[in-house]
Amino acid sequence: MKKRYIAIYNGEEGTKSIFFDNLAKKLVVVEINSGKGKTSIISGFLGILVYYLFGNMLFKLSIDSLVLVLLIVFSGMIGGFLFNIVINRIANSDNNKLEYILNIDDEELEKYMNEGKKQLRKYIWMLFFLIVMLCVCLVPLYSNYYSVLLLFSALFFSTIVFLFIGVVSPLKRMSAYRYIKKNKELLFFNIKGEIHS
Repeated sequence: MKKRYIAIYNGEEGTKSIFFDNLAKKLVVVEINSGKGKTSIISGFLGILVYYLFGNMLFKLSIDSLVLVLLIVFSGMIGGFLFNIVINRIANSDNNKLEYILNIDDEELEKYMNEGKKQLRKYIWMLFFLIVMLCVCLVPLYSNYYSVLLLFSALFFSTIVFLFIGVVSPLKRMSAYRYIKKNKELLFFNIKGEIHS
């Protein structure tokens, strides 16, 4: 999935969040408008649909436990992918205020990158925790122990894992850090040239 804005540093509420514009190859402050209404409607619709499919149909059918586990993981992958499309549409919409960072000193940039790397480490641990929780839910299902709550939990964690991977994009984020470190001068060359002249 093509992702234009890669988070470098996620600020606290009311402070700056810095992103790397993968298209323009520039740092940018992005104020993303909330799409809570649309997301709630979509998630509610998906919840009802999933309840009908899994709650009524799957338990009545005799499905092999491995097929059931694969079906849950695949459904989570599709759900995470769809939510990521919604999030990317919101992020790339014209309603968002883009402010390219043209003048930043090395110390400030280093501070944002170091804080961003600390955040990334936390996100990777959180992703690891979500994967463990998904496995905890899938193992009983694989062992032929069925319950609607367990099924929903497995589907929920499966969707969250894939959504989280798409939102955090750990590999893209690490790649953006490397690009910024290597091309720091190029990122701000024009503005520095104008300042010195």
